Amino acid sequence: MMESKADMKRHLILETAKKIIHEHGITNLTLDAVAKKASISKGGLLYHYPSKEALMKGIAIAIFEDLENCMAEYAEIDQIEKGKWTRAMIQVTKDDLEHNAELNVAVMASSLLDEAVAESISNSYQTALTKLDNDGISPITASVIRLALDGLYYSQMLGVAPLNNTRQRAVLDQLMQMTHQEDL
Repeated sequence: MMESKADMKRHLILETAKKIIHEHGITNLTLDAVAKKASISKGGLLYHYPSKEALMKGIAIAIFEDLENCMAEYAEIDQIEKGKWTRAMIQVTKDDLEHNAELNVAVMASSLLDEAVAESISNSYQTALTKLDNDGISPITASVIRLALDGLYYSQMLGVAPLNNTRQRAVLDQLMQMTHQEDL
């Protein structure tokens, strides 16, 4: 399916805004900075995102949609039915933590969002958790894995004793192994 020019422009704006946040922090995100870095007019940016709040909402929603789509793709190619959604969530988390931890940006952005958008993000996450609960492995094991993944994100995001890359990979590998064990 071909993207429209408007969709491509929105994508450019969101990617540029995420890059600014990653490189310079959320406090340095301004509409002027995004327009300049994306090489578009401020009017063009305002057409798609009329305020910084609207831009932050767009960032958060796009990130969660991308993560949800990636999770579905990983689950689809998994040859083992039992635990495939849990493994997909682990893989998506691993990819995301290795590539700028975009979910951290979404979580930060979501704190600035209105209630309806925050609820949409929460519902999206709840849909993923329902898939884990019905994944054929113990719901307790799936919950332990989910909470460990959340902990990896939050310790990194908040800077509270984040794991080094080697330990983080080892934890993710252990979580993956847990999806193959019958009884825990």
